[in-house]
Order: sequence, then C-alpha cells, then structure tokens
Amino acid sequence: MTSNNAIGIVYLRNKRTTSEVAKIVGIHLATLQRWIAQGKVKAPQPTLIGAVGYRLWSQDDIAKLKEVKKAIYCKGRGRKSNPKL
Repeated sequence: MTSNNAIGIVYLRNKRTTSEVAKIVGIHLATLQRWIAQGKVKAPQPTLIGAVGYRLWSQDDIAKLKEVKKAIYCKGRGRKSNPKL
C-alpha cells in the first residue's frame, strides 16, 4: 500500500482518485464530473475512507475513460476558421 500526502488517505494499490484520473487523462476535474453526471462515463462506486467517499479508479476504468475522451474530442471539432471578407 502507498500513502498520499493528504491526512488519513490510504490508497489501494493501482487505484486513483477522480482528480488524479482527470489529470492523467488530460481533462479538467469539472469536465470529468460533468461527464459522470451526464452519464457519458460510468464512474466506480464510492469507497468510504473514514467518513469521506472516494471514487477509486482502476487501470481498466482509466482506459475506458481515455476511449470516451477520444470519442468526444474527435478530430475536426476545433475552432472554425474565419472566412476572409
């Protein structure tokens, strides 16, 4: 088991919190939370550590999230160029 700098949090091996997963995948935490609320991403069930519930993501969960991100952020969806006047 490894420990985090936060007081009282002990991680299970190869598990990550939602904020860590957002950084790993390269999206903002608010974006990931919105995708979970909209049903675009199936989040793991919260695990109680003390009196606080944490969603602990496995490597498989992270891989699935990367696939969802790839589908949402597909090529060609960037800013449209301005036509010359």
